[in-house]
Amino acid sequence: MNCDALQQWTALEALGALDGPDVSALRERLDMDAAARAELSRFLEVVTALAGMLPQVTPPLGLRAKVMERIQRTAQVARAAGSSTPGAMNAAALPPVPEGIHFIRHDAPWVDGPLPGTRYKVLSASAAQEYAMLMIELGPGAIYPEHDHVGSEEMYVLTGDLQSEGRSLGPGDFLHAEGGSHHHELRSIEGCTALMVVPRVALAGMAGVP
Repeated sequence: MNCDALQQWTALEALGALDGPDVSALRERLDMDAAARAELSRFLEVVTALAGMLPQVTPPLGLRAKVMERIQRTAQVARAAGSSTPGAMNAAALPPVPEGIHFIRHDAPWVDGPLPGTRYKVLSASAAQEYAMLMIELGPGAIYPEHDHVGSEEMYVLTGDLQSEGRSLGPGDFLHAEGGSHHHELRSIEGCTALMVVPRVALAGMAGVP
């Protein structure tokens, strides 16, 4: 029994959810391992504290069986060997992704933009939708020239600074431009990243946009 299994079994035991042969295996470990007993004691203290904060309610008959059955039917994500972080996953052990769902990891490569000092990642731009969502980056001193909007454009600043229409935007600031409006140049003094939603047709010809 490794440390992860011991932690899971002691947590389940504290909740009264451990059953079958696992109960006997844990009992044997507790008899000879003081650290395991201490682990179980800590979980019991947490369960007792949480229980004292909640109103006493008698659960419906069969609830535990339903919960355990749901857990058994739910695909579990396996960790990579030797890893204790949820993000480090063994791709071969992952459940299949349902059709119509896709993921883009934080370390996906950037694509150089059409203007100096700019780059982007296309997050969502399928042929079935009218808009595209991008992560954009303007380097220090980068300028996006003035332009007219063919449709509504939205931008949410994540990091750095963005200068637009005489205003300085920072992390958490949001910009919306209606279709048909004229936008003077945008620039960043120190550099910035932002989420951007624009009509897909406005990005025709850009890599990653169908």
